[in-house]
Amino acid sequence: MSSKKAIVTDEHREEARALREIWNRVKPRNQKEFGAEFGIGGQTAVSNFLSGTSALSLKAAAGFAAGLGCRIEDFSPRLAAPAAQIAELTPPPPPSSDEYTSVRYANVRFANGTGKVAYVAADKPALVFRTDFLKKAGVSQANAVVVDATGHSNEPKIPDGSIVLVNRGDKERLNGDFYAFRADGELLIKRLQDVPGAGVLAIADNPSFKPKQIMYREGDDFEVIGRAVWAGIML
Repeated sequence: MSSKKAIVTDEHREEARALREIWNRVKPRNQKEFGAEFGIGGQTAVSNFLSGTSALSLKAAAGFAAGLGCRIEDFSPRLAAPAAQIAELTPPPPPSSDEYTSVRYANVRFANGTGKVAYVAADKPALVFRTDFLKKAGVSQANAVVVDATGHSNEPKIPDGSIVLVNRGDKERLNGDFYAFRADGELLIKRLQDVPGAGVLAIADNPSFKPKQIMYREGDDFEVIGRAVWAGIML
């Protein structure tokens, strides 16, 4: 099993310097309360991000931006792009009827293995699901999004070239199911398992895929987008 640990670079230290300038200008209350309110972590986490001891993650950057009343790009151009990528997955849903529900087909492609994320020019036409199917799967229209998956790490369960229905409202119960997530600037689909005291374990379903497991720890550039509830592929 491999472990992903963010290495602090000159770029990360420059981000911390820019963030400190905004922090000192806004002068928030104490770091402990700020970190708790905006989902950054405890006082130590806030201090480490501000000092550049820890590499800034997208989750932390979003928290600092919300709490300091600024934009992520004001202190981290590196994280502004993936923040926009995630925003692409959260627009208003398309219109539907009582019997059928239209689900947005997002303009991103998740790596079903390793490799960079590919982006298409515009959204594809929405896919239509039976409303009762979505209800049975526990997916609301507001939280439903369809994405493309490429790669072989989850075969045969999720074949290369599949389209995957993701429930963005289910991202807390990391119990070994398939989840779409973002890590180190890539969008991936793997089985995720919460390991108390250690982090989140990402597991490839294909037994021959390497690495089979990767551990993401607190402070890593990592964010769960939602649970993958259905996959389909053209024969």
